[in-house]
Amino acid sequence: MPAEGRFRASGWRGREVEIPRLEGQRGPALLEFKGGLTTSFKVSALYRSATRKIHGDALLYSYGPRARRVLLPARYNRVAIRRVKPSHTSGTGFSRWHLRTLEVADLPKLVDTLAGKHETLVYFDGSARVSFAWLGDTEYGELHFTPEGGGESRELTRRGHIRGTVVIPGEGFLAVRHCDQWTLERR
Repeated sequence: MPAEGRFRASGWRGREVEIPRLEGQRGPALLEFKGGLTTSFKVSALYRSATRKIHGDALLYSYGPRARRVLLPARYNRVAIRRVKPSHTSGTGFSRWHLRTLEVADLPKLVDTLAGKHETLVYFDGSARVSFAWLGDTEYGELHFTPEGGGESRELTRRGHIRGTVVIPGEGFLAVRHCDQWTLERR
């Protein structure tokens, strides 16, 4: 899909958004969500048909204008976007949210070393050994792998480990979940 053909949605209020899938697409949908400067949002997976509605897990919590990338699992066809209060004494903000679909080509690929800050998605075109390190003040992070063709996401790291090596089993997406600096190195 060319950039102008990608799906986009935006709004002020919380609502359900149906995520279109390409014909024959079996795997997860790649999404990018961006909130506003002073607003918090919760984005959750949702499946809706004419007779059923199934709520899935929260995909992300967003505060501020930073774009966040996330995978919508293959078994869901919508996201539920909800404006939330950061605390009981604050308001819900007034900013718009923006949602768009991405393609695999939009994601970084780990060739040698990749460093970043905050959460992201990385694409792998085959199996690999990858070393990781969580840096900064918060030394806790997770790596989750989701096969490109669909299937369940699975955590590759162990809780409490601040560095180590994991095996990426094949083509798919690696979700880096860390709120500070991190590095990944392909071995």
